[in-house]
Amino acid sequence: MLHPIRALAISTLLLAPPALAQPAGLSETTLHIAETAEVTRAPNEVVAVLRAESRAGTAAAAQDAVNRAIAAAVARAQGGNGVQVSTGGYWTARVEEARAWQASQTLTLRGAAAPALLELVGALQGQGLALASLDWTLTREAARTAREEASRLALESLQRRAGAIATQLGLQLVGLREVRIDVPDRAPRPMMAMAARGSSLSSAAPPVAVAEDTVVTATVEAVAVLRPR
Repeated sequence: MLHPIRALAISTLLLAPPALAQPAGLSETTLHIAETAEVTRAPNEVVAVLRAESRAGTAAAAQDAVNRAIAAAVARAQGGNGVQVSTGGYWTARVEEARAWQASQTLTLRGAAAPALLELVGALQGQGLALASLDWTLTREAARTAREEASRLALESLQRRAGAIATQLGLQLVGLREVRIDVPDRAPRPMMAMAARGSSLSSAAPPVAVAEDTVVTATVEAVAVLRPR
């Protein structure tokens, strides 16, 4: 039984049994083939997204509270060793049923030193920010290297497979055409435990982040050209 990730189709109208000679005049056989390979990498970066929210009787009051919360959070986060800080989406909307305005803005933290980053997240939760998401992931450079490795392995596997099939048919592999490499943009992110929304205390227990390996896959599809020996 073929592996489910492998697709194989031979576009000749008639294939002679291996024991028989190829039909006279047969000059070329095309083989549509695909192979998938994967590599496993340990995640090397923690990404936390927090959110400051406020609700007030006016838009100005709600926004002022969010602005102050984010400014205080940025000031505290920038003192963290090795932690990259950036702000994200900002929105304000009227909550009709409460006859109030609500404002919100996100804050993103990235770092390779998980203990320091998680302690910082706990401190910001204690300041009233909500933890929206927390992920172990690969840095851009590590993800790029993993994609290149997976692509190389998939292509090598495809070439070996095409060569083996050519031999079974009494032919030889002369080249590949219409080669396509498909690598997902985002690797699957492992799930992890997260602490609940921070209270009004000055500090909070840091969230728990248990990493697992990330699998990066690549699929190579091609048309292999086979000719008589």
